[in-house]
Amino acid sequence: MFRFEEVPSWTTPAVLAEVSAAHPDRTFVIAEDGELRYGEMAELVANVAVGFAARGLAPGERVGVLLTNGIRWCASYLAAHAAGLTVVPLNTWYRSDELRVVAERAELRAVITQDRIFGRNGRDLVSGVAAAGTPILTWNRGTATPDGIPEVTVADPLAALRAAPTIEAADALVLFTSGSTAEPKAVRLTQGGVVRTAHAIGERQGVTGSDRLWFGSPLFFVYGCSNALPNALTHAATLCVQEKFDAAAALAFIERHRCTVYYGIGPITRSLAAHPDLAARDISRLRTGTANATPEDLRLAIEVLGVREVCNAYGLTEGHGHSTITHHTDPPQLRMLSQGTALPTQELRIVVDGAPVGPGEPGEIQIRGLISPGYLDDGDRTAQGFAADGWFRTGDLGKLDVDGRLTYLGRSHELMKVNGINVSPLEIERVLVEHDDVDQAFVFGLPTPEGDETVACVLVSTAAHDDLADRVRTWLRTRIAGYKVPSTIKVTTADQLPLTATGKVSKRSMKEQLSG
Repeated sequence: MFRFEEVPSWTTPAVLAEVSAAHPDRTFVIAEDGELRYGEMAELVANVAVGFAARGLAPGERVGVLLTNGIRWCASYLAAHAAGLTVVPLNTWYRSDELRVVAERAELRAVITQDRIFGRNGRDLVSGVAAAGTPILTWNRGTATPDGIPEVTVADPLAALRAAPTIEAADALVLFTSGSTAEPKAVRLTQGGVVRTAHAIGERQGVTGSDRLWFGSPLFFVYGCSNALPNALTHAATLCVQEKFDAAAALAFIERHRCTVYYGIGPITRSLAAHPDLAARDISRLRTGTANATPEDLRLAIEVLGVREVCNAYGLTEGHGHSTITHHTDPPQLRMLSQGTALPTQELRIVVDGAPVGPGEPGEIQIRGLISPGYLDDGDRTAQGFAADGWFRTGDLGKLDVDGRLTYLGRSHELMKVNGINVSPLEIERVLVEHDDVDQAFVFGLPTPEGDETVACVLVSTAAHDDLADRVRTWLRTRIAGYKVPSTIKVTTADQLPLTATGKVSKRSMKEQLSG
């Protein structure tokens, strides 16, 4: 039997070797481009890793992965680690200019891609942005290894994985994330941080080797590559990954593959809960997972989707996606209203004016422990990100209760000053989504000539829009203080929301539209 605590080195190749030795015939990945058992994945990863080395890629160098979700993405990720390489997941939504910035800053030594990426030519995308002479390794369905590396057969794959040229302190990932600034941040995450944090997350969720994790978001986000994938690996579980999210296809996929662990985000949860196919699909095996979003999203996951033990969490890329998480056995109301306690791999404190504060006091969330060691080749940003005593400044607001449970209050830069009073947009958003006709709510401040702000919001609804703003405003006045009631309300549909390059809803664009 596989025991995580007995793995000699907390790196992905070392864990893969031990799981494959204990459970070679257990299914590791189920995807639209195939299925692989742990033993088969170990062989493939060891072979491709040797091919990387034969191609001249040396430990410590960085390779880009521009692939859609599936077997090839997972195998490329693990094989790169087995060759001692750092993986730079590339956003499949990016255009050429965005890919060029990432490729140049990461100094990619190779890029793994495929011929077609959602209707676009992968090689054309990469060839226009990669530095001259950078190998472009194309891995299409039906090929044993990426084109451009020699096909080899390693005699003893497990021995090769155990001897992989990497250590816990080595960079496993460099993730480019927009954050709140115009220039993407290049976040470094280590082997030990990825492996140990993902395992701790799964322990809170109650994941076991018999579980099947459903994942429909892009693997290139931290939620996939530093959370769901290594969570499945470190628990010898099965990762059921879809190429892209579609509600009807997801419900059928979850039913067909008897998925037990739910990895959802707010929009996905709402989409599944509202889909007419839900009643006809048996997704009752879903038991636990994560659906960190609003209390209403947690309620939908628990009561409508039936994921009765689903967890709530708080996190950011620098903390491997999750820094706190509830326990799957916590009461539902606690999981809806709290983001849980700090993982055993991390610590958390609340700070005001540079000093930690006690329970119930709101302030900036700071973390330390197994988190990012800093940003790639950006000493200034790294220095700015950490306090003098080593704690990472998240820029997020929250408060802790007497039991150390976190309540997330939003981004510090999003705080509104209304009539001289600090107001959290998230506080108002949580109330708004309780209205029967409001699917999503986005609250922000609009500047006044006096230097103050007024509350504005954009509501997403499928109901008639004619008088919804007035009805919601009247409804709100009985639930929150008058100065928190939005004076400006715009009603729209989900497909009209402005998005960032990474597919996130852009409050900045909404604010600009309403300010104009």
